Amino acid sequence: MSRALAAALLLAALPAPAAQTPASPPAATTAPATPALERLAQAVATDVRAMKPEAPVALHLSGGAPELRRAFGTLLASRLASAGLTPVVLEAPSPEAAESLAREQGAHALVRLTLGVEAGELRARGDAFSTWVNFWSGRTATRAPSPAAAIAQAVEADAAALALAAVEPPRTPTPATEEPRPLRLLGAVLARLPSPPAALAAGDLDGDGKDEVAVLTAHAVHVFTAEGRLLAERSLDVLPPGPAPTREPFGALAVLAGPPRLAAWATRFAHGEVLTLENGALRGVSRLEAVPLGPDARGNFVPGQTAFAPEVRLGTGEQRLAVTSRFTTFSTANSRLLLVHPEGSASFFAQPSVAPVPLSGLGAGSALGDLDGDGTPELLTTSPELQPSPDVLRVFKTNGSDPTAHEPLWQGALPSGRALSVVTANLDGDKRREVVVGLTKPDGTGELFLLRQGAP
Repeated sequence: MSRALAAALLLAALPAPAAQTPASPPAATTAPATPALERLAQAVATDVRAMKPEAPVALHLSGGAPELRRAFGTLLASRLASAGLTPVVLEAPSPEAAESLAREQGAHALVRLTLGVEAGELRARGDAFSTWVNFWSGRTATRAPSPAAAIAQAVEADAAALALAAVEPPRTPTPATEEPRPLRLLGAVLARLPSPPAALAAGDLDGDGKDEVAVLTAHAVHVFTAEGRLLAERSLDVLPPGPAPTREPFGALAVLAGPPRLAAWATRFAHGEVLTLENGALRGVSRLEAVPLGPDARGNFVPGQTAFAPEVRLGTGEQRLAVTSRFTTFSTANSRLLLVHPEGSASFFAQPSVAPVPLSGLGAGSALGDLDGDGTPELLTTSPELQPSPDVLRVFKTNGSDPTAHEPLWQGALPSGRALSVVTANLDGDKRREVVVGLTKPDGTGELFLLRQGAP
């Protein structure tokens, strides 16, 4: 049984009791305040100081993007310098070559580290040892029994570390016939939420050329910057209660164009609200009478159920999509539309005017988005199981009849929790879009997990 179906069966026709209105919504939080690179540099520096090396100490970093290595090297060198270890960062073709180079430059100890982002963590692995060699041991020089240590440290990655890890090195021009570079996504926590996310949306709300990420929860709307900083939030508890709310947070959120505004409606309330971002605050500008499925799509809730009614109105409302059953997820990109139904099936429209392609095996956390900037959106979907362990995000091409009939371009495990919402966003102003997954955590809170393309 699929996750979406089981949830719908459990929650259908079970209206939640009216909740007491809090004075204000619990504040959303970002990832840890101290940047990940600084936390990792401090942890590694502590390990190096513990072995009591003799100064000067040489550093050699490998793995990851050059920008990530440079930034981490600067921070680590600063911490070792404050301990009087006179660090020097080496440029060597390999960790093995770094050892002889360190001796040539007069270093008495060498720290060799490999950097990388894996499973949402920023990791440094390697060793530290004295470079002094016992030349009296024979024709083959051997190291003296000087202090040495293995180093393995990891911290929770953040959006800043992810941005550095995703920078591609300069490339020489390649022939047009060369195969496209493989998709590779690196993940980190973007922000934490006081309650599970009910819907996600992304768009440039402040006119800076980069998208903000908007989150609808049961009681509020939160807006985050590309770095995971809480930009604004607004309680929805000023709205009148709805007649048939759902037990789990559920609703719809969309970014409207010209001027950019947020349209939000949670099933807990009788109607929605259109919001605008002004001077760092969300202000209500009008009442919303139709559920905002997308920028130019409207629909209705199924009373008391975590699903939308089988009716989609496009544009001014005169065009209607051929929908035959209720759905839990709606996504659109580049004239393509995707509707995911409760039992894990889906309807994929290459154009709104043509018959949909039936799909199967999709999770409620599904979306369309152009990740590689080629003008054709990819299909992103989570696991259809009720309680996957872990949940998995898969990315498919949408060229052809059934995207899921082919091997995914990329797939990877997500952090613990239920991934019921996914959105793509242009967080850095380039042609490629990032992925934001909304997670319902086991402790009843929520989390935004950011996936950014890394340099292969």
